[in-house]
Amino acid sequence: MRAMKPLSYLYYILVVFLWRLYRLLPVAWAYRMGFGVGAGLFALCRNRKRARVAINNVIIANLAKTRAEAYRIARDSVGHFAGHVCEAIRASDVVTHENWQDYVALEMTPATRKAIFEDKAPILLATGHLGSWEAGITAITSARPMLAVARLMDNPYIQRFLERHNFRGGATIIPKKNGFSGDTIRRWQSENAALTILFDQFSSRGVHVSFFGQTVPIYTSPARLSLKTGIPVVVGGFLRTGLLKYKMVAIGDPIVPDLTKPHEEAIRDLTAEYISRLEQVIRQAPDQYLWLHRRFRGIPVPDIPEK
Repeated sequence: MRAMKPLSYLYYILVVFLWRLYRLLPVAWAYRMGFGVGAGLFALCRNRKRARVAINNVIIANLAKTRAEAYRIARDSVGHFAGHVCEAIRASDVVTHENWQDYVALEMTPATRKAIFEDKAPILLATGHLGSWEAGITAITSARPMLAVARLMDNPYIQRFLERHNFRGGATIIPKKNGFSGDTIRRWQSENAALTILFDQFSSRGVHVSFFGQTVPIYTSPARLSLKTGIPVVVGGFLRTGLLKYKMVAIGDPIVPDLTKPHEEAIRDLTAEYISRLEQVIRQAPDQYLWLHRRFRGIPVPDIPEK
């Protein structure tokens, strides 16, 4: 571990240098620059395994009629991911707790809006690797504390740098390795916080439900937490609509768990409803969804025309 510290520090110095250089550029360039780099790298690596996985995922999800269209969606999704990260770094210079409503539109029912922004009670937000989640956090943290379970950077210097510059928009990151510990749950409830979970990746321990017409195992963490605490779940995501413009999309009213059902049945039914709602958000902007993960393992890729 000690041998890695000098190298980690060199990487940190490089990141700080690039960050200072990057901040000299106009905010309007941020997304376009990141998008160009991400999409360009994908094009260069289009025959690599991960790129093929992304293209095949789009085809399996039946979102493209040709491989050329599937390639475009997969390429643009990687471009969007890089673009949104670049924009998120600069968004905090412009989007604040005081003016976020000038930049973030809300597309949700009155009951959901009330649950997130007005009620003094904890809420669970279930989402996926979609849209501009880093840039949109400011909207939620203007109303309540926000906790998010996520993997920290392996480089401790870079991790502290990101925290110091508020890259996560004011959300408190709970290290993924700690999981949903008793301390995390108590903090979530006592602070009436919004706890955010990304649950869309492949999980061998998940329950098998329909996702884009395919039966795949999905993480059950949101359902299990909701059943354990009785706390309702909102499913949605942040979508980018333009330069520093976003919309927060939530499907339907908050989902209150049915505590009268048998436990495993309730977990399956809740998970199926969550992923169905997330799919509806993804369909609004499939090129803002990160298709690189192997979500459809073992499912054959349909044969479609090249162009």
